[in-house]
Amino acid sequence: MTVFIRIFSFLLLICIITEALNNKGNTTDGFDQSNEVKLPLVVKSTFHMHLQGNVFEDTCAIIPFNPDSLYTCAYNTSSPLVVIIHGWSLNGKMEEWVFRMASALRTRMEHVNVLISDWRPLALKPYPTAAKNARQVGWDVARLLKWLEETTPLTMDKVHLIGYSLGAHVAGFAGSHFKGTRKLGRITGLDPAGPQFEGVPAFDRLSPDDAKFVDAIHTYSTSSIGLAVGIRQPVGHADFYPNGGSFQPGCHMLDIYTNLYQYGLEGVPKTIKCAHQRAVHLFTDSLLNQDQQMTAYRCRDDSAFDQGLCLDCKKNRCNTLGYSVKKVYTGVNSKGLYLKTGAQTPFKVYHYQIKVKFMNPIEHPKASFLIALSGTKGESNYTDMTLSLEHAENRTYSSLIAVDSLLGKLQAVKLRWEGEESWGSWWRRVTTIMGTGGDRHDKEINVAKIRLKSGENQEKTWFCGPSGDITHLKPKEDQEFLRCQDIFKKLNSAKS
Repeated sequence: MTVFIRIFSFLLLICIITEALNNKGNTTDGFDQSNEVKLPLVVKSTFHMHLQGNVFEDTCAIIPFNPDSLYTCAYNTSSPLVVIIHGWSLNGKMEEWVFRMASALRTRMEHVNVLISDWRPLALKPYPTAAKNARQVGWDVARLLKWLEETTPLTMDKVHLIGYSLGAHVAGFAGSHFKGTRKLGRITGLDPAGPQFEGVPAFDRLSPDDAKFVDAIHTYSTSSIGLAVGIRQPVGHADFYPNGGSFQPGCHMLDIYTNLYQYGLEGVPKTIKCAHQRAVHLFTDSLLNQDQQMTAYRCRDDSAFDQGLCLDCKKNRCNTLGYSVKKVYTGVNSKGLYLKTGAQTPFKVYHYQIKVKFMNPIEHPKASFLIALSGTKGESNYTDMTLSLEHAENRTYSSLIAVDSLLGKLQAVKLRWEGEESWGSWWRRVTTIMGTGGDRHDKEINVAKIRLKSGENQEKTWFCGPSGDITHLKPKEDQEFLRCQDIFKKLNSAKS
């Protein structure tokens, strides 16, 4: 598996370096680099209005500078405009996701013009050439918008560009030509391409300067094998990193064997595309499932998020991924927004911060458990959980778990300590009932109480053991913790 992907990555890198050397010192094909929108020598892209269906033949061609084409395609001059921009093409076909997203936009917004930017002739090139062509395509989109601005009542704040991969930078190049009060309303970058754009100046890629509001969803910006398809750095006012922005549930690199067998060498990019294209599906999901919007949380990095340290929604620390994003301006260098998702639509999961206070003098910074939650609307399956030390002075450990269904008001927590296998050799230092010399079955950890915080509703709940006091947890045993207020109410009732 690793060999095939490293070969693919190496070949891509060679192409990029070769193209860069060949073009060193070249101009940009005679295009003006100022921010004024001027007519290029040739408009090389075409634009098609989505009317219905899921094939390209069902669209209607909008021809720049030809007002009759607006009438022919039933373009509504009083409606806002969304332009979908595809990315690099490997086979010259318009991918199905474009039509699914267009249909979802029209269903969600009802009154909207949805155009598809078709630049496949320029995208069906070696990646370095296609990346260079993105600036030309940005000119094409900008010229179309300028013409519509002059021909119809359209104002630029009613324009939303949605670009995938290289298409995200196309959108940025288009937006860079509109300044001040004429800035575009919004640009959404769906896993903006990384190679040749990571680390370059803002004017050479998508950036917050390109529209009044820029949001980006990063789904394959890093990987364990060192291949980055998407860009890692923040490029918008709101940058979302689902599942850390790298691994995506349901995208298995082992699938490369099946895909190679079925599709030949095209099986490699097909495998990689799963995580890269997840940004597209997350955005479309946000259009179709209005009652299951995905909440993301501002955090310094993925590691801190996995420790459950970032579920605070105060001061605009939370935002909604996708179409319904809150247009909150927190600064260019603000922290990213992190969340977990499921493997398929609807992708929404529910986040919980777990805090456990131990009475033992535990020395190891991490500990593994299984945990299950139950509430008024259902219960979750057991989930692996790694507790990380948060406050050494009071022996508090924390973690994050995500469940795929709405549980309602939490009623109970089940905790299972896996024992020696999970804790390693240092577990012998844990306090035991019989002292450090006891056998394995005597060993235990002592839990004072557990606190859960829901990310979605920000509610905090304390859970205690059956006695309301210290709970002794032994290896491989399940222990149920109930709401502390219910435990104390029951104990007080028994005393009276």
